[in-house]
Amino acid sequence: MTDGSRPGATLATLFARGTPRLLAAALLAIFMAALEQTIMGPVLGRIIAELGDGPLVPWLTTGFLLAATVAAPLYGAIADIRGRRSALLLASACFVFGSLLCALSFRLEMLLVARVVQGAGAGGLMSLPFVIVADRVPMRNRAVFSAYISTIFAAAGLLGPVVGGAIAEWLDWRWVFWFNLPLGALVILGVMTAVTSRAPLKGRRLDLRGGLYLLCAATPTILLLERAGEGGPGGLLLAVTAALFWVVFVRHLLSQADPLVPLPVLRDPSIFLAALGLAMTQGTNLGLAVYLPIYFQKVHGLDPGAAGVALLAFVGAIMAGAYVPPRLLRANPAYKPLMVGCAALTFGFAVAFWLCTLFDLPFAVVILSNIGLGIGIGLLYPVYTLIVQNAAPSEQMGAAMGVLAFLRAMGGTLGVSLAGIGALRAGLLSEGGAGAGHGVFGVVAPLLMAVCLLAAVFLPARRLEGFGREA
Repeated sequence: MTDGSRPGATLATLFARGTPRLLAAALLAIFMAALEQTIMGPVLGRIIAELGDGPLVPWLTTGFLLAATVAAPLYGAIADIRGRRSALLLASACFVFGSLLCALSFRLEMLLVARVVQGAGAGGLMSLPFVIVADRVPMRNRAVFSAYISTIFAAAGLLGPVVGGAIAEWLDWRWVFWFNLPLGALVILGVMTAVTSRAPLKGRRLDLRGGLYLLCAATPTILLLERAGEGGPGGLLLAVTAALFWVVFVRHLLSQADPLVPLPVLRDPSIFLAALGLAMTQGTNLGLAVYLPIYFQKVHGLDPGAAGVALLAFVGAIMAGAYVPPRLLRANPAYKPLMVGCAALTFGFAVAFWLCTLFDLPFAVVILSNIGLGIGIGLLYPVYTLIVQNAAPSEQMGAAMGVLAFLRAMGGTLGVSLAGIGALRAGLLSEGGAGAGHGVFGVVAPLLMAVCLLAAVFLPARRLEGFGREA
């Protein structure tokens, strides 16, 4: 049996030779890629001072995000066609090579190209580990691994600015990228020594033209989201271009025998609705993680250090909430009631946070609403992955995880954009301090979570196979 064609993991698979090492490498890959998303911000000033400023600077972040977003479905297809080992090795090598180019860059243009290469690898590092977990971990143990992954994402989001700030203050900015080389080498070593089998070709071809259409559609979409609220003819042109290429991409999928994303994956309501719910949850999480410290400073008078500590309540609650679903699902593997209840709980705390911003309630009340909102987000995160892993057949698991990673990235971009618009309208981003009407910032979370709740309500009523007390 190959690494790319495993019909279902058993407990014996979990303890098979090399599996713990492979899972450790997969979790390290996620941490490495997730950290890279947030560590760049504090060192941008140093980069500009050495390499110069200009219109290319914002693309150091946007280019990485765009490459990672588009690459995720491509790596999913490679994993289904050539096996998980080949796909993860390719993604790791691409990320390490991009990091090396970043560290050696002496011009802004070179750094931008290197960031795109690095992002192309990161797209695989953030999606393929979910496929490996589906192959190697039995269903009844996957919720715990999903909780681990949720913790890794939350910890990386919190550590990134801290580590980046320390590098900016004490080291050369290139150490942001040098640190990836030994970590990437550990990932490659773990994958190469843990998996010895190689999946053969399965008669399916890689849809590179579909990947090109996806790139052409995602680029104006991400730019439109990042510039949302600016208006003008530029925004209209981006919207029209994005709509045009999305139509072309969908028509291409419908006309191909081997599309980039197999149609059964897109047609499965469990996969689509779980991916949509994850996108909204991720948008809520990232939007608040980016702008809550600013809100704490401008409205409640905290200094930057105290605002960062206050954010720990939200992030820590996400980490804690992620470990509850395994126990609940063992008692009842019918996940829809859990998802509806958790989404309703999260929506309720999102409304509570909105009311805090609307009426400028005391700081203690704000923190309590943040803790409740974080717990709800943590409860939701690991179950989305389980739903998709439960619904997708093994031969399409890579494609399904690619769709999940793609919408997760798009949802994060949407959440940060909407929260930024709300913060701007509320006066949180002005030099003079916050103005009136802070509720326009707080309303973003309940709007996104309302969509998440609707997605949970319309989920098909299924059970997790091999999960529960009888498993």
